[in-house]
Amino acid sequence: MSGELYVGVDVGTTATKAILVDVDGQVVERGRAAHDASLSAGRVDPACWWASVVDAVVQLGGARARAVTVGISVHAPVLVPMGEDGRPLSDGYRFDAPGLPGLVSAAATAIGSDALARIGNPYTPATAIVVASRLFEREHGDRVGALRWFGSVGSVIGHRMTGEVAIDPSQASYYGCFDVVGGAQWLVPAAAALDVPLERLPPVRPSGSVLGPLLPEAAEILGLTPGIRVCVPGGDTPSAAVAIGLGADAATLLTLGTTHVVTRLRTAPDTRNRRLLQRAHLVDGAWLAHGATNGGLALSVGVREMGGQAEGAVADVIAAAAALPPAEIAMAPYWLPHVIPERGPLWMSEPATGLVGVRDGATVETRMAAWAVIEGVLFADRLVLGQVEGHYTGPIRVSADLSGGADLVQLAADAFGRELRVVCESHLSALGAARHAAAAEGIHIPADSAELVVAPRDERRNLVETRWETWRTHRAARLGRVDQEVSLLGG
Repeated sequence: MSGELYVGVDVGTTATKAILVDVDGQVVERGRAAHDASLSAGRVDPACWWASVVDAVVQLGGARARAVTVGISVHAPVLVPMGEDGRPLSDGYRFDAPGLPGLVSAAATAIGSDALARIGNPYTPATAIVVASRLFEREHGDRVGALRWFGSVGSVIGHRMTGEVAIDPSQASYYGCFDVVGGAQWLVPAAAALDVPLERLPPVRPSGSVLGPLLPEAAEILGLTPGIRVCVPGGDTPSAAVAIGLGADAATLLTLGTTHVVTRLRTAPDTRNRRLLQRAHLVDGAWLAHGATNGGLALSVGVREMGGQAEGAVADVIAAAAALPPAEIAMAPYWLPHVIPERGPLWMSEPATGLVGVRDGATVETRMAAWAVIEGVLFADRLVLGQVEGHYTGPIRVSADLSGGADLVQLAADAFGRELRVVCESHLSALGAARHAAAAEGIHIPADSAELVVAPRDERRNLVETRWETWRTHRAARLGRVDQEVSLLGG
């Protein structure tokens, strides 16, 4: 038993991470591979996921031959039309696909209040991705006859490994025809109202249960042993929650990736929820409430707008912002980070971005712009924290990659005015996938507890609060609304 290892694979928005751990939770090896450049807005090529999975797993080296189980976490929501052979029939549809908001608004009126209550989410493109099936039918009418499944990222990757198609409740929660409140099955009335045949929806199977044995052809490509167990993929943020053993103790998890996500665990769903993202957890009898911003994406876009194109440009901008003295920070402009539509609780159907608080014709120095970009991203996170956490004001557990240093985390602690306890594992969702898969086999890998404590700097509190209020004023003027810093879920 001591020689057995567990593989965790995390297919994120922009990259795949892989990890190899033993039964004690010790990391044997890690791998990472970026996806190819994205397509047009709201679309993604499923082929890039598998290519990066192979690359990341191969980086685990020769020890991966001792792996006995593969756990998988994936980003959501994405809809992938799939044929009988499990191959994608088109590019995948993201929540920001052009034309989707209007279709979702029309669909919401057809579903009915009873079904909407069971869905447990506001009905939006981010929580009703199955409505993108209408876009597929409109754009690829010649392929509709070959359609077998409206799959997810997990459906695609799981099929490549096992030949089986399935979906877990954490991904299905964002389809718009799943019983999030019950947490286990498709809603027949909702699917019928959407004109989505039930037989086109993947079978719902428990997160972490065995999907099937690893196919010989996949095993050869991945360098793993044929026939080892592959588990049903689950969502990436839920997997991160599993990795740290997030409990229902009012604690908050903030993951800083391409998307910045605030997460709290609930032991019962909130049927009154109409602002946050809510989903079934990987763990039975638990639900997760999320608030999200396009944080990492916004950061990279802001850096590009400053002219940063080279590898490492984001790190350079973070370093420049961290080095700016308070006297210059006080003179810096402000930046709105909503580079694409935002999900809950901000719910913005259109982008709203750019520098504000700058006189017409004025030149903004690079280091000042760097500060504005970083601060804008973190202030958006603070908005979301205020709407998700309720009365909880304790430390925040943070998942962040510290390989480039802790400057961003220190700036976040300052921006929030809160103590951050940073989980040091850079491949947290992959670790959670491995841990959850092992648990399904009766092996309980310890939760990751290694943390770096980062406190806000007292000497910056007044400056931060002044800029926070000014940033909110500029944002409200641009958007024509004020997002109140209050919880929508209660304590």
